[in-house]
Amino acid sequence: MIRHTLNSFNPSTENLVGQIKATPPRQVHEIVKEARLGFFEWREHTLEERAGILKKAQQLLIERSRDIAEMITLEMGRPFTESFAVEVEAGVDLIGYYAKRADKFLKDRKVPLHNLFFIRRTSYIHFQPLGVMGIITPWNWSLLIPLGGIVPALLSGNAVVFKPSEYAPLVGEKIHDLFLDAGVPPDAFQIIQGDGRVGKALVQSNVDKLFFTGSTNIGQKILHESAVSFTKAVLEMGGSDAAVVCEDVNLDITCSGIVWGGFNNCGQNCNSIERVFVHEKIIDAFLECIVEKVKKLRVGDGMDPDTDIGPLASRAQLDKIRQIINKARRQGVKVKTGGRPITNRKGYFFEPTVLYAGKPLNILFEEELFGPLILVVPFKNDEQAITYANHSAFGLTATIWTKNKKRGLQIAEKMESGSVMVNDSVVSFGMTEAGWTGIKKSGIGWVHGEKGLDEMVNIQYINYDPQHSIQNYWWFPYSSAMIEGMKAGIQFLFSKNLWKRLIVIPTVLKHFAAYLLFNSTRKNKL
Repeated sequence: MIRHTLNSFNPSTENLVGQIKATPPRQVHEIVKEARLGFFEWREHTLEERAGILKKAQQLLIERSRDIAEMITLEMGRPFTESFAVEVEAGVDLIGYYAKRADKFLKDRKVPLHNLFFIRRTSYIHFQPLGVMGIITPWNWSLLIPLGGIVPALLSGNAVVFKPSEYAPLVGEKIHDLFLDAGVPPDAFQIIQGDGRVGKALVQSNVDKLFFTGSTNIGQKILHESAVSFTKAVLEMGGSDAAVVCEDVNLDITCSGIVWGGFNNCGQNCNSIERVFVHEKIIDAFLECIVEKVKKLRVGDGMDPDTDIGPLASRAQLDKIRQIINKARRQGVKVKTGGRPITNRKGYFFEPTVLYAGKPLNILFEEELFGPLILVVPFKNDEQAITYANHSAFGLTATIWTKNKKRGLQIAEKMESGSVMVNDSVVSFGMTEAGWTGIKKSGIGWVHGEKGLDEMVNIQYINYDPQHSIQNYWWFPYSSAMIEGMKAGIQFLFSKNLWKRLIVIPTVLKHFAAYLLFNSTRKNKL
């Protein structure tokens, strides 16, 4: 039976945060139709007008920042400090980044032509909006991930049908209100609310492109569905960040960075550090340092300003982490700290956990952990570390930790991942310029940066030939003379041998004169 009401619960207290009307799946097709009508209106706004509306949305987000950050924390549990300082700040920056660069990204661009055959032509790139964008987003970054799709889609003149996670519907509504209050026409920005059935209805509708962020399993299903209808799709899916820790690091700073990279948002990031490969020379000191830091993390309600780690977002997430640790224990993995649910309070809390294994374990490499859990493994040399790190079905992000810039960048360039950070983690997603993509099972297409905006448009090449009354040399009718002339022309234009270029000049001139005569005769006949 289809639920007509979505209940949003606080994972810290299990109390009801609010309710919202769910969208019946059967209505999704009609909503997409309305969005298409909105698209025809919205695309007629000038680029400057659309950018101006987005700038208004940016200012509204600043004004409503505390309210929105609180709702992020209430709906999915992440500490308010993170909700405000990471999601809201990065969201404000993202809107401004695109709005201020609208001309640079979307104005027509000249394409100079180097070939003498075409040098007089006008040639340029023109950007066309695609139509209706279907944007499906998860609960773990319930503000920033949606903005990464919605903002460039609207800026480039598309309409949007937005489906937020059923675990963060109230943040989704606040995002919807933000853009409508800024001046986006309601038909051009639609919101649908519900579970996977509503998302499936959107995938099966006639949107022009789909943007999905979420699990690899669901992404694969969406890719299959979209292939049937030939609907283009951008998929940002799972990850399993591999951190390579060299023996030359500042141990205290590195451990602090890895603890933050592995445990912020309770580890519920697709780019969280999950697998930590540490040089064997410092493995004991590293374990001692990181365990000490993890034990000091304060777990609690995200609305408490002293909380470092909030709860997992759902009972299902908590059960998943418990099962992963049980599997690891059966394989002989040592639990250095943590490893258990916190049962003396309400909510889906789990102890921050550090595991240690003497060698890589497939059971922890082939799935996204997505919780307050890291696995530490020693390595002997850089080549072995790279092999370990790349032994994964995922290829979203990786991190390298070293004082040696050259070494760090050399290792980074061998990582099989869409992005790599040296001496930091996670925050590349908050760098709006940093185009984000995944390889392997981590994704298809781009979000953020100029490449992310390119996913929203048809990049149209236009070429104008001013010689509209002259037939081009390579048109019909073909002849042996044409072959001789083209052969001489290729030699003259491209040969590196100066003598060979000089000796074909008479042949080139002869055929050029014949070409002019042919067009002159043809013109007189007309």
